[in-house]
Amino acid sequence: MRVFVTGGAGFIGSHLVEALVEEGHEVVALDNFFLGRRENLAPFLREVELVEGSVMDAKLLHKLTKNVDVIFHQAAASSSPMFLKRLEEPVSVNVIGFIRLLEAARENGVKRVVHASTSSIYGNNPVPWREDMKVEPPNFYAASKLACEHLGRLYSQEYGLETVALRYMSVYGPRERSKGEYANLVSQFLWWMREGKRPVVWGDGTQTRDLVYVKDVVKANLLAAKAKKISGEVINVGTGKETSLNELVEILNEMLGTNLKPKYVKIPVKNYIFRQRADLRKAEKLLGYRPSYSLREGIREILEHG
Repeated sequence: MRVFVTGGAGFIGSHLVEALVEEGHEVVALDNFFLGRRENLAPFLREVELVEGSVMDAKLLHKLTKNVDVIFHQAAASSSPMFLKRLEEPVSVNVIGFIRLLEAARENGVKRVVHASTSSIYGNNPVPWREDMKVEPPNFYAASKLACEHLGRLYSQEYGLETVALRYMSVYGPRERSKGEYANLVSQFLWWMREGKRPVVWGDGTQTRDLVYVKDVVKANLLAAKAKKISGEVINVGTGKETSLNELVEILNEMLGTNLKPKYVKIPVKNYIFRQRADLRKAEKLLGYRPSYSLREGIREILEHG
C-alpha cells in the first residue's frame, strides 16, 4: 500500500511512519520542520520519501497524493497556546490546509483519509466523553479541529471520499523534545524532574488526563486505515482511564527515585479542562481498538528511548 503522512517527521507522525515502514508500506512523508525533526526518522529514513513542505501548498499536495491509497493527516497547529500569539495563521493551517489536502485526495482518487482531531473539543463535558455528546470547543484550536471533523464528514457524504477523524486524548511518548513548551505534561514533568526541578502544576493537581502512549495512537491509526464501514465517523483514542497530575508526579518520583513536590501555580488560561477520560466503546466496536500500554510502561519507554 502506498501511504502519505503529513507531519511525518513530528512526534506522532514519525512513530506512525516507523510502523508503516515496518509493515512494508511505501511511505511518503511531508513536514515543514516547525516542530518535526529529520532525526525522528533517522533509523528508517532511507525507506521513506521525505519531502519538506507545507499543507498550504496545494500543488505540492496534488503531486504527493498521486497513486496514494491512504492519507494519514497529522500536520497541524496542534496546541492551544499556538493560537494566542496569532490566530489567522494556525487556523488557516488547520482548516484551509485540510481542505487543500481533501481536494488533492478527491482529485487523485485516494481511498481514505485518517485525520487527527482532539479531545479538547469536549471542553468540560462530564466524563467519560462519548462521541455523540454535544461539544462546545473551549478555544480556537479545538474549534479549528471541530471544523475539520465536519469538513471530513461532508467530503465523505458529498464526494464519497472515505474520512475518519480520531479524537486523541493526551498523547505522550519519545521524540517530544522538539515540541518544547508544546510537549505533553508527562514529558515536561519528566524533563524537569530529571534535572532536579519541581514540576509546575496548574491549580491544585487534582485535575485529570487520559494519558495515552503514542504507540497506542499509532495502532488506532493503522486500524482506522483498514476498518470497514467507518467513513465519516469520529472515534475516540485514549486509555479510558484518568490520572490526576498529582498522581502523575508521584509515579514519576517513584520511577526516577526522586522526591520532588509539585510547584502549584494559578491556572493562567480561561476555559481550562479539569477532567479528561475517553469512552472507548465505539473505538472497540468499529476498530477493534484497545490500548496496550499502561502509564508506567509508557514512561519506561521514554526513559529508555528519549
